[in-house]
Amino acid sequence: MKFLIELLFYIVLGALLAWPCWLLLRRVRHAHRPLRCVQPYRPALPPAGTATPPPAP
Repeated sequence: MKFLIELLFYIVLGALLAWPCWLLLRRVRHAHRPLRCVQPYRPALPPAGTATPPPAP
């Protein structure tokens, strides 16, 4: 019976010690992910060769 209690104690202790390490490892792995590609901002430009209005004063 004493052996089972010690075994349970060490299993719980191992889980408690591994939990912060797992969170840290997950954060490090997340930081090394490649950035997502985002469409660059391209405003709607008038077709080439068309007259553009003069700039506002």
